[in-house]
Amino acid sequence: MIQKVNTVIVDDEPRIRRGIERLVQSCGDQWQVVGVYSDGQEAYDAIINHEETVDVLITDVQMPVMDGLTLIQQLKKSKPTLFPVIISGYDDFLYVQTALREGAVDYILKPIDREKFKLQMKNVQEKVIEARTEMKKIGEIEERALKLTYEKQLQLLMEVTWKDAMDLSLLEWTRKFPEGTYYLLHIGIDQISSKTQSFSPEDWERWNAVIKKLIKDLLEDNSTHWMWKDSLHASWLLIKDTTATAMESLCITLKTTVQRHTPFTVSIALGNEFDDLTFLVNIKDELRSTLQYRMIQGGNKIFRTEMLKHVSYNKVIEVPPSIYKWAEETVEAMEHGEEAAIRALMQFFNELKDVTSPFLIQESVRYLSIRIINRWIKSDGFKELPHLLEEAFTIADDSSHFNNLKKDTERWVMNMLKKQEAIQNDQTDPIRQAKEWIQKHKGDNITIKKIANHVHLNSTYFCEYFKNQTGETVLDYVTNERLKMAKELLSHTDLKIYDIASKVGYQDTKYFSRLFKQWTGQLPSQYRDNHEVMVKK
Repeated sequence: MIQKVNTVIVDDEPRIRRGIERLVQSCGDQWQVVGVYSDGQEAYDAIINHEETVDVLITDVQMPVMDGLTLIQQLKKSKPTLFPVIISGYDDFLYVQTALREGAVDYILKPIDREKFKLQMKNVQEKVIEARTEMKKIGEIEERALKLTYEKQLQLLMEVTWKDAMDLSLLEWTRKFPEGTYYLLHIGIDQISSKTQSFSPEDWERWNAVIKKLIKDLLEDNSTHWMWKDSLHASWLLIKDTTATAMESLCITLKTTVQRHTPFTVSIALGNEFDDLTFLVNIKDELRSTLQYRMIQGGNKIFRTEMLKHVSYNKVIEVPPSIYKWAEETVEAMEHGEEAAIRALMQFFNELKDVTSPFLIQESVRYLSIRIINRWIKSDGFKELPHLLEEAFTIADDSSHFNNLKKDTERWVMNMLKKQEAIQNDQTDPIRQAKEWIQKHKGDNITIKKIANHVHLNSTYFCEYFKNQTGETVLDYVTNERLKMAKELLSHTDLKIYDIASKVGYQDTKYFSRLFKQWTGQLPSQYRDNHEVMVKK
């Protein structure tokens, strides 16, 4: 597609204006006359208000109201990329000098020579194309710079929301952002359905991208905003220079849009307007706390930080004695089977159902989880399961509804009960069990964690237990068993050294050879030769 050279013609003589217009049109299809005017003032008003960019101005010098040189001078103030061409009957060096000083790129004398005019317009066209190319490059550079600045700003925001607190000396980061007023939103995906519980991390990434695009489409093109993840199921949205009414409308529309286009609903915590980004450190904590109210009031709602005004943080950890009692009863009931544990757990949640503080509910569930873990830590062979405790805390923090919290906690407790029963039923010596597993996997990638998981022990505890019981480290035992197998293969097969190394779990043949010599005093090839000599004797 040919990019037109938009041209304006200004001359107070109608015959000359029409003649110049015909000459411009004869220069080729890429030339387009977008305006013809009889004086400088009329042309100035039209060009200033013209929606399209005017590339070339062809103007006479002597005109009523505003002359050509003044027109050029005034237009250059707001249209620096305009290319003016002077047409005049005065062959006076002073006129030429003044015109060039004011920004004219050429000076054409009347009467106009048709062929010379075309050559001059071709030169002007080349300058227009060159200027466009330069402006495009500048635009691309500025766009990349803006994108880089935006990415740096996002990184700063992520660091601020991930950290619990920041030293005052680090608050200089706020200078990286433009001045103005801001709103911060905390957007959390609500109760996860049975369908979405089976989602893989890749599925979640795709759906998070869908939600991010939906939000971006809802925001106006000229809206300055930043969006970043808080967790797998929650995000932050910072919006600059908007109104309280616009934010309310956005939150309502956002909830409806996500529900319509995804398998989820979302809840939104909305704070007040602020103009100092150092406040964001505290506001993000308030929004996280505010979103916890969906545990009591349900999801797919907008929660405002004003709800926190009536919360006494000094009372958050004051768990009522009745809740403590049923937490202990639940731990004790787990020793008597699934039915007893469920009955006690249901009573625990019956005590919790009338609690109006989400923070107190979280604290109670955390307490129950810790008591269950502590009880089982005392069991031989179980030691610690930090990932299960982390899972329990995540349930307490992320549940979007009380019933969901109840269901997920029951699932977690039952899972812990099954693991405990499996350990109690398995009377196999963990050392013998570990050694049997190692013998079966000598050619595979063996890690401490794999062995420890197999015998239901914590990795650190397993290493200590193995050494105390056998007098050697796990690494030494595995190495010795692998080299025993290597000796057998060297003695009784014609396999290449690198094949033997691979069969006993070493992909690097040189490392295998060095290790073999370190343990046996011989290289694998020497061991094979010496063994063959002994056989012959």
